[in-house]
Amino acid sequence: MRIFSLKSLASISTLLTVTTMLALTAGTASAKSKSVAATGHGPATTHSLRGNVMGARQPVGLSTIELWEAGTTGPGTATRLASTTSTRAGNFIIASFACAHTASQLYITATGGDATTENIPNPHIALALMIGECNSLPSRVVINERTTAAASYTMAQFGEPVNPSLSANGIPGSTAYTGLNNAANLATKIVNPGTGTPGPFLTTSPNSPNLLNTIADILVSCVNSLSPFTTCTNLFAAVQPPAGVAAPVNTWEAAIDIARNPGANVASVYDFVNQLPSGVSAPFVPFLTTAPNDLTLALSYPIPRSRSLSGLSFDSADNAWVSDDTANAIFEMNPAGTLLSPAGGFTAGGILSGPRFVFHDSDSLWITSYSNNTVDAIDGAGNVVFSSPSFISPLTLAVPLGLATDSFNNVWVANSIDDHGVTIFNPASGFALITTDGNLLSTQFIAGDTTVSPNIMWVSSFTPTGRFPNNGLTRVVRVVNNGLPNGLPGDLTFSDVVLPTKFPDGPQGISVDNDGNVWTALASGPAVKISNAVPPTIALGPLFVGGLSSNNAALGVATDSNNNVWISTQDSIVELDTDGNALSPSTGFTAGGLYRGLGNGVAIDRGGNVWTVNNKAPRGLIEFVGAAGPVATPRVSGRPLAP
Repeated sequence: MRIFSLKSLASISTLLTVTTMLALTAGTASAKSKSVAATGHGPATTHSLRGNVMGARQPVGLSTIELWEAGTTGPGTATRLASTTSTRAGNFIIASFACAHTASQLYITATGGDATTENIPNPHIALALMIGECNSLPSRVVINERTTAAASYTMAQFGEPVNPSLSANGIPGSTAYTGLNNAANLATKIVNPGTGTPGPFLTTSPNSPNLLNTIADILVSCVNSLSPFTTCTNLFAAVQPPAGVAAPVNTWEAAIDIARNPGANVASVYDFVNQLPSGVSAPFVPFLTTAPNDLTLALSYPIPRSRSLSGLSFDSADNAWVSDDTANAIFEMNPAGTLLSPAGGFTAGGILSGPRFVFHDSDSLWITSYSNNTVDAIDGAGNVVFSSPSFISPLTLAVPLGLATDSFNNVWVANSIDDHGVTIFNPASGFALITTDGNLLSTQFIAGDTTVSPNIMWVSSFTPTGRFPNNGLTRVVRVVNNGLPNGLPGDLTFSDVVLPTKFPDGPQGISVDNDGNVWTALASGPAVKISNAVPPTIALGPLFVGGLSSNNAALGVATDSNNNVWISTQDSIVELDTDGNALSPSTGFTAGGLYRGLGNGVAIDRGGNVWTVNNKAPRGLIEFVGAAGPVATPRVSGRPLAP
């Protein structure tokens, strides 16, 4: 989870740097409406907006309402477009405003005010609502605790220490804004900004509004509390952000901290559902009637006609591509959970047979098919742009599994059959080779660190029990790849580390972190961190924490831009920090029972969402919303670089 926190919302006006400000109140119907230049879009269009701010079932009167445009000039920026105050009935009008970018995302904050009958302002009230893109806005909105909960999860990775400057590393319309844009659109999908109620997607099985409603009801305990607001201070103490991060001081900050740390102090945070003010029943129903395993917000995206999902990769638009090794197909899904591939997936003209692992370079999706020993590539439309039988033959691909590309335009493929090593080929130059040097025998997974020159390729190698001289040894091999002018690797140098012999089984994926170290997990359960050294050494592990156990087989590994590691297991998702400390509970994150695993695919998108394959009904993808440090996609660098 991110370790910075959104603080000092109550003093927003004095702390936030704004680039464009239009202070417009409900009484300024005749406010200036002159055009403001919108970068790259010509004269800006003026808009108006009506709304209501609610605390549980009570209006929040005399609350400061501020309308914001996210990330207008890049990192750490948001522009306040308008400001007003809600009436005693919680109503407000913003008569006129204009955006700097027509495609930018807008959001509203409501701070302070009174949601009770005692007429004492509650300084801890801070509610939020993601509205949508400036060129497609509702005419009326509702801000409440549920919209705040939705915004806290979807936008968890886009806040700055001075609230509420939600931003990305690029301006609206840029690639770097993609993650924020998708995250904001997801917020409006799960909660309708015009009504403040769950959208149809969240109320359609297998998804449920229960977790989101529970978080909203927890916030109600503070919003509707009476002076001296002891419930608020108790809630903020219970949230427990990471060490070194100040406790929240308002409900928006508390919601963000819960979203970023969903495995922390779950029972104590949940207990605030039972601490609603006298006479105030839980307004957001249905809610969780008992404390959950964790407080992750997870969504299920079923994939019709899928049979056995395996590898997972994201393209530059943050579309997810997942292989199905039984249906012999590739499915593509956009960030909103809509399938873009045809019914039954992309079949590459029927040439796929047992497609297992997928990897995006800047142009294509590379696919290994273990049943017919091929490597193929398709473009964004599913058209075949490379097929290995006509190219690599007579060189051997032997039950290929993992693959990656290097910065010399080579494709590296792990051959899982004994003594077949790694096949390396260059699609453009037509050169290829196979190497079994450096103890590359039965190889399984490959991760390339192309942020450094020469590249460092990491390959897992496993010798089954009964094979000598390397009987039952599992290794991770560090390969220094200098490259040659013709595109083939040259001067390859090898060094390896032998994983603990008490776990003689193959690694289930490997992933490079931002320090160039490598994480892997073994099928028998533990995680291991390997240092980027010559020779590499075991820096941490074997680790049985956060849901890792000998009874819970590890399946896949991914690292995020916060330098945390995510491991999919057969029945939960595990999160560890860079020092091997568990950030998930002892049972792992279970997505409220949605996640049932049984697939290697786990990956992180530009919005900080963790995606995994799910191979029990309903088969498809599971998204853990806003849980991780965002990662630039496609992940060609190997390291989990922030977008």
